Amino acid sequence: MRHAALVPGLLLLALSFSAAWAGGPKKGGGTPATPPPAAPVDPVAALTEEDINKALEPYFAAAMKGDRDAALDALIVILDDPAQSVYHGVAYARLADSVRDLEQPYAALIAAGQAISLDPTRGASQVKPSLKIAGEVHDLAYLEGVFAKNVGLDVDAETRAELAWLAARGAYADGQLSTALGILALVGKDNPYYAKGQALKGVILNRQGKYSEAMAALLIAESLSSGDPELQDVVRLNLARTYYAAENYTRSIEYYAMVSRASPAWPDAQFERAWAHFRFNDTNGALGLLQNHVSPFYTEWYFPEAQLLRTYSLFLMCKFPEASKQIDEFQATWKPVRESLRATLGAMDEEAAFADARAYVNGEPTKLPGMVLRPYGADERLAEAIKAVAVADRELEKLNQRGTSWAKHLAPLVKARRDELVKAEGARVMASVQAKIDELGQMISDTEISRLDMLNLEKRLYEQAAASGEMAETRKMAQRDVKIRKGYVSWPYEGEYWADEVGYYRVNAVAECPQGLTVGGGQ
Repeated sequence: MRHAALVPGLLLLALSFSAAWAGGPKKGGGTPATPPPAAPVDPVAALTEEDINKALEPYFAAAMKGDRDAALDALIVILDDPAQSVYHGVAYARLADSVRDLEQPYAALIAAGQAISLDPTRGASQVKPSLKIAGEVHDLAYLEGVFAKNVGLDVDAETRAELAWLAARGAYADGQLSTALGILALVGKDNPYYAKGQALKGVILNRQGKYSEAMAALLIAESLSSGDPELQDVVRLNLARTYYAAENYTRSIEYYAMVSRASPAWPDAQFERAWAHFRFNDTNGALGLLQNHVSPFYTEWYFPEAQLLRTYSLFLMCKFPEASKQIDEFQATWKPVRESLRATLGAMDEEAAFADARAYVNGEPTKLPGMVLRPYGADERLAEAIKAVAVADRELEKLNQRGTSWAKHLAPLVKARRDELVKAEGARVMASVQAKIDELGQMISDTEISRLDMLNLEKRLYEQAAASGEMAETRKMAQRDVKIRKGYVSWPYEGEYWADEVGYYRVNAVAECPQGLTVGGGQ
């Protein structure tokens, strides 16, 4: 057994401690045990104020003369010297303070981030001002990475709360889910980021398959988000997804229905809710919801799976002619879309993809179709990146006009961050489009398989008829009156679409399958 296997190791450990506690050399001559090696000393942390002041003497001398450029150039001499690497953190901190006053906020942010990373103890003083500057230049994402690696910075409680929230987001963005969860533990109940922290915690736990724990965190976030309708919609959508993943389709449907029509996520919530109805064996419910996505109001949206789910629902109700028609329409619509996406994406790099997404957000013509760029219209991360790149471009012009060493040192750092944002967001757009190309390829293949399944099922019906001498009786579902809520009016669909009808369609179709050949058609 496993516990028994541990016993010899425990005995050995006990003997080792006994020898150590006996102390002194053994009789007959022996040598004392070698003491453990001392922990290595961090040369940066070991610096004294006297050391720092001496290293910064040229900076202080120029500053006393009022020559700011010369003072900053003196800091660059230190930063360009690998032999003075222990002073790079304090040099960047001084640089951040000075260029902030020169209205070079992006350069100040980068310098502050370097100061925090290279000398966390002294760099902690840069946390609060860097948070303010990051908000001004729209690049809090830069600090997410810095803080994720320096969670233990010595700052006040309010600043620590914001630091922890950004660090957790940074760890999550890097795929470090367990690290992000650990950092979120620092976001206490009394700080303003607690609701968002619990929302993120729920998302992480869902991804880890811990659905009960995820629900608990998300329910806390929901209870705290009543004053923030946008956050509440996001939380309820994630609650619905968590219940769906846990196969609690009834609760999933309830929460999908709670996402407000004003939310950008409402169409996705309705589509995902249709899947929950389908899994719950309510094909009529699924078809009613999917009627929204095949309306003219959504022809420019990317919802191929909605059309496919309609096909599956009709197939389960043995409505083979209509299901076959849906397959033909699906292939006629989405095969050309897939080929067009492949050709366009193949001619793009990250910078071109970023430019295309930015053009979409700004209402300008794009190379990629709007249906695949539409999610980025309400994407906060992309919106902030677009603004940050614009700030960086303006600041680079100013830095490049200066002939000082400090400007020449900082300009490449700002440019590198600017390019990093462009590449990261462009890569995100490209990955999303490539995923859609792959998804469409799989869906097109699946429709061919579905067509074969329909043919096989129809063949079984005819074989059954041949064996019995008559066609098997079709299982009929009772037509039921649609229950109308108080204050609502119901009228039959007659082929026309009106904007105020979207979201209110109800289907009461009859399954056409013989007994034992279907599980669909529930109401």
